[in-house]
Amino acid sequence: MLPCANLDSRIIKASGAHNVLVEKMQLDASGFPQPTGEFESIAADCVILALGQDVDLAFLDHVEGIEVNDGVVQVSSQMMTGHPGVFAGGDMVPAERTITTAVGHGKKAARCVDAFLRGICYTPAPKHPLATFNKLNTWYYTDAPQTVQPTLDAIRRHSSFSEVVKGLDRDNAVFEARRCLSCGNCFECDNCYGVCPDNAVVKLGPGNRFRINYDYCKGCGICATECPCGAIEMVPEVN
Repeated sequence: MLPCANLDSRIIKASGAHNVLVEKMQLDASGFPQPTGEFESIAADCVILALGQDVDLAFLDHVEGIEVNDGVVQVSSQMMTGHPGVFAGGDMVPAERTITTAVGHGKKAARCVDAFLRGICYTPAPKHPLATFNKLNTWYYTDAPQTVQPTLDAIRRHSSFSEVVKGLDRDNAVFEARRCLSCGNCFECDNCYGVCPDNAVVKLGPGNRFRINYDYCKGCGICATECPCGAIEMVPEVN
């Protein structure tokens, strides 16, 4: 995306790259950009139009059952339109128009399509209660300061279109990910397995977490108390 630039309609492909012709803009007294008549060709490997454009729904005009309101397609909780077997998501449906939302819709729609082809409805797994701060044992964690992302110096910000805040390399990204406290989600630290006085906690192998053997569990609650991320919940036993 090029700030303060008006993308011309001419995009020329040459030598395996794209040359994008842009017109330089200049802010007027009110702060609104005005064209200058000066053009510049910028080479790019990939051109992505991030202009807030509406979705072209013309190809759906003759599809029976699809309802369109205010430029978006209406879908059910299964991400399916009014026409059986036709699913939609992202900018095409009523939702926030962000990449994060679109990726989430793709994941959910894939599950719904799979369920539809098997003749069932997709039912998401129940979510566990939120793990509030008082359920965490933060003293189990070591201090890990936030990774400082490199930034472009002030002078170069005025003279180029380079990104001001640069990204993280692989090592820094992995380090940053390790700062996660995994609130409410077991990360197999083995604390419950180690502190259980009755050997009621059974390890199921890497990635499979644990199982409680209720023939041995006395309900002392030590495992829940010592869990660093609040992933264990004690509930009253029902006779």
